[in-house]
Amino acid sequence: MSEQPAQPPQTAMFQMMMGMWVSQIVSATAQLRVPDLIAEGSTTLDDLARGANADAGALRRLLRAAATLGVVTEVAPKTYALTPLGETLRSDVRGSLRDLVIAETAPGHWLPWGHLAETIRQGRSLSSEVLNVPVWEYYANHHEEGLSFARGMSNLSAMVSEQVATVYNVGDAKTVVDVGGSQGVLLRGLLRSAPDARGILFDRAEVIADATGDDRVELVAGSFFESVPKGADLYVLKSILHDWPDEKCVEILKVVHRDSAPGARVIIVEMLLTDEPGPVTFMDLNMLVMLDGRERSGDEYTALLREAGFAVERIIPTPGTFSVIEARRQ
Repeated sequence: MSEQPAQPPQTAMFQMMMGMWVSQIVSATAQLRVPDLIAEGSTTLDDLARGANADAGALRRLLRAAATLGVVTEVAPKTYALTPLGETLRSDVRGSLRDLVIAETAPGHWLPWGHLAETIRQGRSLSSEVLNVPVWEYYANHHEEGLSFARGMSNLSAMVSEQVATVYNVGDAKTVVDVGGSQGVLLRGLLRSAPDARGILFDRAEVIADATGDDRVELVAGSFFESVPKGADLYVLKSILHDWPDEKCVEILKVVHRDSAPGARVIIVEMLLTDEPGPVTFMDLNMLVMLDGRERSGDEYTALLREAGFAVERIIPTPGTFSVIEARRQ
């Protein structure tokens, strides 16, 4: 079999430029509930258009593009089926990424990303100027988008929870506090391996208002810059520290140190920068654009934890892109 000719660099760059279009095609497909509608039995174009409250002609064009991406397939003229990739955009399946896709392609994200070049020139996030308010206030003011973001973090937490569960057990911890834990997906995953432990889901009031507690998970609202639930022996911070510059990370960790029990553990669940290129470099830019945060190496997290009074005991890679950094209160 002859080798395929190399793609001209102009063609490759043109396809890279279309990356923004690709993400919006996927997001629109999710927002219109096309995967859910197909799963419910609406497979023809006319039925899908009615279910999505969309123009049939325009929807066909969207579905043609979605088929090009492998999200759906046209099994007969104007009749569609989901692919395994499209299944991830359903709202009611394990491993769903629907809310995460919608949140990351909503105005709260794409507007600041439109100012990436100026962000690099100035070396700081411009999101507050672009959105007219700080990001977290923006989400509080735009309730539906804020909910999509919180649920999107739950989508991510569900994926990460499975990865973390394969490499980390909470051991003899009796009280586990998920700091900034959104909907508590990771917390509940950790509690499954510790039937005698109880959990506390701690987040901002507007996030907790849409979370669900149960007989093992208590809901507590507050700010981790002021306090965290006191006296626990394990604190979990997933995708929290990468939101903040170094000095703010130390501030958060010192609050956890102050309010935790003697000898308490803290686990940091984050992507780690290495010397090799990879997707974490994209997330690092996202943190700069949105929040003046950053991704870090294991050594950089170790230094932050040490400054706040914690000693790192081990760094555990998961099967995915995240790692678990376990440290103990000194």
